[in-house]
Amino acid sequence: MNKHYDEFMELFSKNLKDRCVVWSMDQIGKGTLTIPELYSGILVPALYSIDDCPEDNPGCIWDEHVKTSIIRTIIEVLYPTVISLAERVEKYNRKIVLTCPEREYHEIGLRIMSDFFQISGYDVIYIGSNTPRTQIWEVIRSEKPDYVGISVTDYYLLSEAKKIIEKIKIESSKDIKIILGGQAFKKNPHTVEDFGGDMYIESYEDVLFLGKGEEK
Repeated sequence: MNKHYDEFMELFSKNLKDRCVVWSMDQIGKGTLTIPELYSGILVPALYSIDDCPEDNPGCIWDEHVKTSIIRTIIEVLYPTVISLAERVEKYNRKIVLTCPEREYHEIGLRIMSDFFQISGYDVIYIGSNTPRTQIWEVIRSEKPDYVGISVTDYYLLSEAKKIIEKIKIESSKDIKIILGGQAFKKNPHTVEDFGGDMYIESYEDVLFLGKGEEK
């Protein structure tokens, strides 16, 4: 895996978008890497490598946007493969809504988790970034999911996630499990339990573990 990561990062560090996309498609097409291996072992670490923007680097923001765009394009290009994998697995008969709070625009991690849930047999409703609290509640009322996944990267938006969870816990007639993810929760693990979350998830293995736990 390190060899593959190094190959990808050599292209990624130079913002060679086309070559990054072609390289990723080749690995999946040849079976050298699986979707979980590519996402977890290469794309997520690559994403984390651009997470910090030092103040003394005036070009950091645009470079971050370019690199984020590369990863987003790879995920979108590989979506037909995700659909194909999802069609082959036994349906788990569980529905999950995935979203980010209002003003949270970091959604790549959530998008990756969406694919992980889909290839694990879940019915996924992916809302994505910057979703008002009222709209999250509307989709819950309409779709009646078994799980709601909330991803937060910006620490200052944890309070908004807490309000969403409180509303779900108080107003939902269904026992909805709350799944939390993102760097803000990872760096502040106590908030998962404090806010009423049922589980923190950050990997494909976590998704598989969740399913096995529900089967018991």
